[in-house]
Amino acid sequence: MKITCAILCYNYGRYLKQAIESCLNQTSGSYEIEVIVIDDGSTDNTPIICQEYINVIKSYRSVNEGFERTLTKAIEYATGDYICLLDADDYFVKDKIIRMLPYINLQYLFIKHGQYYMDTEGNLIKNGTIRGGNTSTLTIQREAALTLLPAENELFFHPLFDAGLGIELTDPLTYYRFHTSNMTNRKDPGVWYTYLAHMTVNLTKILKKNKSNFFWTNEHKLDGIINTYESLSYYNFMEASVQLGNRYDALKKGLCMLHYALYSQRGITLWHLKVFVRCVLQMRTMKEYVSVNK
Repeated sequence: MKITCAILCYNYGRYLKQAIESCLNQTSGSYEIEVIVIDDGSTDNTPIICQEYINVIKSYRSVNEGFERTLTKAIEYATGDYICLLDADDYFVKDKIIRMLPYINLQYLFIKHGQYYMDTEGNLIKNGTIRGGNTSTLTIQREAALTLLPAENELFFHPLFDAGLGIELTDPLTYYRFHTSNMTNRKDPGVWYTYLAHMTVNLTKILKKNKSNFFWTNEHKLDGIINTYESLSYYNFMEASVQLGNRYDALKKGLCMLHYALYSQRGITLWHLKVFVRCVLQMRTMKEYVSVNK
């Protein structure tokens, strides 16, 4: 069994050594480890740090192409059976891989786990153990991950979990560094949800385009997964429209969300109804606000 630790780096040289060491110093077990660094054209000391470890890691450097290409290359360049993804500003606990091996041996294709929350200086934040799902908490089977490329972010691998081939562990096996510079714009109305919506639309395109490549599921289950993400994309469009004050567009997007949810894996859930009702109530509030202020 070969495990690749794939570190994604752009101008995080100040944290990179700790990330690399956390991979190299994993508790030994019945597995071979490979460590690779995907340097997305960093302009700091990242290349120097990589050179220090040239005998024990592989590094791949290119011009700056963005997170999508960096993540995609991490899957393409890895040679392990499984890939542990790691953002260069985060790092793994010492026994992460050995604690995941039982689930790898059970042939789960997607494993996510909890994480410790820390500030930019590496200090643990009080009550900082949180659920996983972001890049540094994912381990994926490479052959399955290849079918989902190009991947814009970690969400693109979640269909493996939706297909019933993944597991979520509560154990915190990663130290996640929280700082505002790694956050997408959430201040300007509609920007964050519009980003999520378009990303989810692109994921559904991948799922539709690569149907014949998905050895890990059947067509019936895949249709349900596609509808799940179609519904999610309309939810995000609905939220963006609410924030932008586009009341009727929000209502249309909400109805589309319910339509696709009806044909999704789980059907229309209580969550779908709650967010739709909240959308309607917010539209009513906006209407009353406009009437009062005319």
